[in-house]
Amino acid sequence: MPAPLSNDLRQRIMIAYKSGKPVKEIAAQFYVGADCVYKLIHHAKKTGSINPKPLNNGRKPKLSEAQLETIKQRIETHPNITLSRLVNDLELPIGISALCKIINYKLKLRR
Repeated sequence: MPAPLSNDLRQRIMIAYKSGKPVKEIAAQFYVGADCVYKLIHHAKKTGSINPKPLNNGRKPKLSEAQLETIKQRIETHPNITLSRLVNDLELPIGISALCKIINYKLKLRR
């Protein structure tokens, strides 16, 4: 997926559109596709803004901050607890190998 257009270019496209230029001419002038111009016009009418939509970067974490804190506290109070017991007791939506990685890399806890 290409990067969003700069706000400066978005403004210039909208100024050209509001001055009455045809979409295909605007697209040729600014070296963008006609579809890009149509989408920008639609977005501006729908939201009232020419700013790009926020990007959806990456996967959302399976565990919340509260769950991470609970795991950390449980390990600190019971250092010999097994990973499978943690998963079962806390009803975590992840497997043992994922929990191991979270403990090592996110929580930075070592044996």
